[in-house]
Amino acid sequence: MSEADPTCIGRVRHVLGSSVTVALDPELAGVAPIYRGKLQSVGQIGSIVRFPQGLLDLIGAVTLVGIAELTPALPPVENVQIGERWLKVQLLGEIDSLDKFKRGVGSYPGLDDPVHFATPSDLGRVFPAEKPGLLRFGSLSSAPAIPVCLDAAKLVLRHTAVVGSTGAGKTSAVAELLQNLVSGEWPGANVVVIDPHGEYARAIGSKGSVRSVLDPQKRLRVPYWALQAEDILKIFTGVPIGKTTLKRFSEYVAKARITFVEEATWLDLDPVAVTADTPVPFDIREVWHQLDFENRETREEKGDASTVRVEKKGDPAKLEPTQFVPYKPAGGKPSQGPNYETHGRIPELLRLALENPDFAFLQPKADPHGEDPLKAAMVEWLGGESAISVLDFSGVPTGVADLAIGVVLELLFELALRSEKTGSGIGRPRPVLFVLEEAHRYLSSVEANEVSARAVSRIAREGRKYGVGLLMVTQRPSELPETALAQCGTLIALRLTSGKDQGQIRSALPDNVTGLADVLPSLRTGEAVVSGEAIVLPVRTTIDEPNPYPEAEDPDLKSWREKSGIPDLAPALAKWRGLYDSRSKTKETAKGKTDG
Repeated sequence: MSEADPTCIGRVRHVLGSSVTVALDPELAGVAPIYRGKLQSVGQIGSIVRFPQGLLDLIGAVTLVGIAELTPALPPVENVQIGERWLKVQLLGEIDSLDKFKRGVGSYPGLDDPVHFATPSDLGRVFPAEKPGLLRFGSLSSAPAIPVCLDAAKLVLRHTAVVGSTGAGKTSAVAELLQNLVSGEWPGANVVVIDPHGEYARAIGSKGSVRSVLDPQKRLRVPYWALQAEDILKIFTGVPIGKTTLKRFSEYVAKARITFVEEATWLDLDPVAVTADTPVPFDIREVWHQLDFENRETREEKGDASTVRVEKKGDPAKLEPTQFVPYKPAGGKPSQGPNYETHGRIPELLRLALENPDFAFLQPKADPHGEDPLKAAMVEWLGGESAISVLDFSGVPTGVADLAIGVVLELLFELALRSEKTGSGIGRPRPVLFVLEEAHRYLSSVEANEVSARAVSRIAREGRKYGVGLLMVTQRPSELPETALAQCGTLIALRLTSGKDQGQIRSALPDNVTGLADVLPSLRTGEAVVSGEAIVLPVRTTIDEPNPYPEAEDPDLKSWREKSGIPDLAPALAKWRGLYDSRSKTKETAKGKTDG
């Protein structure tokens, strides 16, 4: 090909491994030549150039732009070519004689070889158009007519991270991906969105299932009894548990589970095989009552259980503790029971949590003569027949939400582990993708609670083997463990302004494209650097806009322009108190029945 070709922009000056220095043609006007009536962004970081090599075309991305007088000499030479404008290019792949693009190069350009900017036709050979198996995500920032599509299988099954500072467009980027899944060729998709802020319901609309902790019509239910005994006690009390208390609690839980199994008509389980950790229902109020009873019991004779001094009998259903005749010190009667205050404040903390309406969604009732409530809850989490399920945890304290999220993730992953490849469960027979907003909350060594950290870490390490994918979304990638990012096959990095966050992403990018990390602080809103297994080449991408947008926009200041007045707080207070209203009505009803 002649250098008179209008696409030729310069010549190869240095070749050092996969890094090539290109001297721009002195006659080239600027770094954005006009070709067929359109400007070509040759001098943009991330733009694509081509090196003709006979039957092959080598493809590279621009990582640096400079003028010789303003920069030091580039390796491997020590002399500066005065007056030259240059590009530094990273070789990424090659187009063979059949017009097929392959990553990696088998040969290298020679000195003085011509270098061409990539035309729309060249880019079309590198970046495939939307087709079965590919998910459109946006377009090339340097060539808006060229679509950027992601390999759906690798995006889902090999984990993905979406990172960016607040306001960079992370939630909109994820909403765009989800909308394309819903409206595309994946009607049987299996996506579970963990939404701690209630942002995705509007973006998904009627095309997905939305369950909220606060919605009485579509209540999100999380059964505490599906967890192990130790985790149950930690969730409700939030404090470390002593060995004696844990042993006693586990004994009571095991007995309560066995009792339920013996009564349940929908369970075919040998009661002898039931332990404190078997995921079958039990009444935690009865267990609380027994633990509290022995923790405050007084007796006339310490070694004789029949001499217990009850002043007023308690009611586990109403969470009313049994009242005892106070013990008398110095050997007086009654005396303390054998386990008096052995469990400290644990029974009281458990009672307060069970009274707290914030924990109400953790306590769905189970009928021994009905249907399996765990199966029903899991079907709801997975969205039933919907391709996407949004689990909205907004409106409850962060600590409680994180615990519940950990429960959901752990139980669904356990289900995937036990689903046969040829069966009808989830995981290997039907892959599931967890979209995890605020991922740093569940993986940070500082913020994460034990249950959620264990569940998310386990999915990140082992999920892909069992058909469970993870899409982590965070504005603080520096707080993610390096092992978490290392498990992600695809990285979508929007604007990042923190140097610490940029460094974390730079270390996660492949060595041959780390130069792209330098553009992270200057990316526009809705623009991202996309790299990894789901895309043919690391590129700077303008992400398509979702329709409708998620509820992630900032409030406006229109009200500030109006005359100031006393705000009407009644509706918000009514909504807040509504959490407690249902509990108080239940108590009043129970009280009325007792009085009658």
